[in-house]
Parts: sequence; structure tokens; C-alpha cells
Amino acid sequence: MTNKLVKSLAMRAVSMGLRLPEGQLDRISELSHLRALLGDLGINCVLDVGANRGQFATELRAIGYTGHIISFEPVEREFVEASRRLAGDPKWKGYQIALGSEEMESKINVTQRSDLSSLLRLRDSGTVLHRQDVSVRRLDGILPALVEQIPSARIFLKMDTQGFDVEVFRGASGCIKSVLGLQSELSITPIYERMPHYIQALAEYEALGFELYNISPVARMFGKGLVEVNCFMKRSPSRPKAGMDKETAVYLKHLAAGL
Repeated sequence: MTNKLVKSLAMRAVSMGLRLPEGQLDRISELSHLRALLGDLGINCVLDVGANRGQFATELRAIGYTGHIISFEPVEREFVEASRRLAGDPKWKGYQIALGSEEMESKINVTQRSDLSSLLRLRDSGTVLHRQDVSVRRLDGILPALVEQIPSARIFLKMDTQGFDVEVFRGASGCIKSVLGLQSELSITPIYERMPHYIQALAEYEALGFELYNISPVARMFGKGLVEVNCFMKRSPSRPKAGMDKETAVYLKHLAAGL
């Protein structure tokens, strides 16, 4: 079937008011871009931060990635399921810890929906089932030991931590030059308290030498637009900036003051 025919059929469906399976199409496109990015960067080690039940790691294998996967999932019930699902994979390792910008013991808000549990408080606190004790570690403090058995590790950092991605990224400051690409979930409509604005998150990633590769919708609210997106970034071939420019820093300061 030619591209022209596919486009013609799609336009016809839209003109008739039919709803295309946007979520499925978006996910297929996202995985296609992810596979290309991992290949272009020669990635052989994916850090799966916020592994949940192992869905992302499973999808990595399904799209042909054969390298190492190191998963982090602090919620016990999700970690147990991820461990069961990936037990037969010799290049997968999992750790029941959270990552952040500070080394500490904390509590995570465990929700009925497994994909909403977070170290941050939900704006709708009624969905929290209980709070679980978790250990939070900085990535730059544990990464050397994690990759010491991986020759010439080429690292991709995937973050899906429900509003905590920037904290994870800040905790990688000491090893960020080892990261060649990253994925981060950004909320256009924040559902957690004190989570950074998505523009602030992008600015922090760019300030440390990453450039935007792709943006893919994660969730939409019908009639109200995007709720969440995944951004994919790769290390810029130019020299990384030492920090944010003055104009961006002033903008983010005013933005944070209004949150």
C-alpha cells in the first residue's frame, strides 16, 4: 500500500468524523524513533528509572534491543512483578530503590493505579493507598559499580518517575558526561505538587548538553489537548554549555516563584 493511498484513506476517515486509534499510532511511532535513536548512539546500556512492572524493558526487547538493561523501581509490588517478568533475561538487572538528587530515606505515595505512584504528592490525594518506605540514591554515586562489567558502556537514561525526573537528572550530575541520550516524561498539565514546569525540565537538560530528538504524546484529555509527553534527547555534538544563559535563568526563577 503506497504512502499516497494510506494518506488518502486516513484523510477520508477524518472527514467522516471517525476517531483514529491515536494512542496506538503514537506509541508505534515513539518506539520506532526510540529504536533509531538507540541504534544511532550505539547504546549498549539502558538505565530504566521508574521501571514499574517492566513494561519498558519488555518493549525494548520487542523492538530488537539486545544490550544491557538496569532497572530501578522502588514500589515493592511493582518491583516483584518486574523481577518475575524479566527473570529469564541474562542482561537485565533490577534494584528496588529510587533515584533522586539527595541520598536519603523517604516515603513514596503508592496509588491504586501503579503508574501514578510518586515521591511527590498527588494533587488528588484521595487516590493514595498507603506510603511505603524507600531508599533514594544519587545515580552518580552508584553508576560506576553498576557498569563495571559492561565494556565501554554507552548509556541511555530513561526516566519515568511521575514528576521526579528532574531530581533524578540532578542526581546524575557527576556522571552525566557518560550519558549519550535520555528519555523523560513531561507533564503539560501537572498532576503532582511541586513538580517542575516542562519548559524548566527541558531547559535543564539542554543546559547540560542535550538536544531534542523527538517528542511523543503519552496522554491527551479529549477537547483539552496534551496532558503528558515523552521527550527524547541526545547529546549535542557541540561543546556542552557550562550552565543556563542569564535570560533562561531569570525566566525559570520567575516561573518557579509562581508555582
